[in-house]
Amino acid sequence: MAAHTGGRSTVPGEQRVFSLVLALVASPQGVTKRDLLSSVYGYAERYAPGTTDPALERQFERDKNQLRELGVRIETLDSPEESGNNQLTRYRISKEMLQVPQTLQFSDAELALLRAAAFAWSEGSLSAQSRRAVIKLTSLGSNVDAQHLGVAPQLGISESAAPALQRAIDGDAVVTFDYWMPDRESPAPRRVAPLRLHRADGRWHLIAYDLDRSDDRTFLLSRIHGPVRLTPEAFDRALVSRAERAISELEERARQLRALIHVRTGTTAEARLAPRGSQRTAQLDGFQCVEIGTLDFTELARELCGYGGDVRVAEPAELKDRVIQLLRGILQTHDAEAEG
Repeated sequence: MAAHTGGRSTVPGEQRVFSLVLALVASPQGVTKRDLLSSVYGYAERYAPGTTDPALERQFERDKNQLRELGVRIETLDSPEESGNNQLTRYRISKEMLQVPQTLQFSDAELALLRAAAFAWSEGSLSAQSRRAVIKLTSLGSNVDAQHLGVAPQLGISESAAPALQRAIDGDAVVTFDYWMPDRESPAPRRVAPLRLHRADGRWHLIAYDLDRSDDRTFLLSRIHGPVRLTPEAFDRALVSRAERAISELEERARQLRALIHVRTGTTAEARLAPRGSQRTAQLDGFQCVEIGTLDFTELARELCGYGGDVRVAEPAELKDRVIQLLRGILQTHDAEAEG
């Protein structure tokens, strides 16, 4: 058993959850929460016998929910002596429930591709999720080593703030960071309760509760300037329930803010933008018309500029003007460098 150290665990979340699965599978008769907290890697170093740690118990509940989201069913068994006594409830995972359905089959090539994608993500913003994916793929029988796949899975993903934010979400920790707004010349400090990382409009966002403004806020991860700082302060876990409403508001905004663009077929622009489109129409000149929803014309304009001549903006005029402005800025920068 690990020695009690107090405070937050330094054990990565995916290792803790994986250890929890092993403990639950290895005990067909079930294990009480107290036994799990006192013995499972990731809990044990924080557990103090004879005391109650609300933060540790909340972590246990979140881990159970995470397993359910992954499709892992946790069975609960009441004590025959004291039915309804939560302290005596025993938990277990049936080995049969973890078996891969016989109808689900992956070829070696498919497993290799999935593992390559997972390892590539691990170099970016969601390393914890990617490592959990690798664990699940390995359980399906893939013995392919990423270094032998013939690819270099190191993607230029800019969301460097994501790992620290995910740790804060897992540990109920208040964070501070500096945040750029498009209409400001310098970043502004923010102090928030991070609730969830959410991907929308092709970009990663932080759903949070701004503690200084006492209101929900959504932050684009690419606009976070500098490091994310975890503070010793913990936020009320009840705030997490606000995340769903914030995400619903994002989805509604994307339905209202629409853009009509033309993308050249057979290009990276088509591969990335067409799947996000609600309507697609083939064009005779080698371009496909795609209508997409967006959360932010400024960020969408930046993205479209990166595709160069493979993208044309049809409407709205606001988006077209922003793309033209950005392209002119790029041209002026290159002209200045050439003259220098």
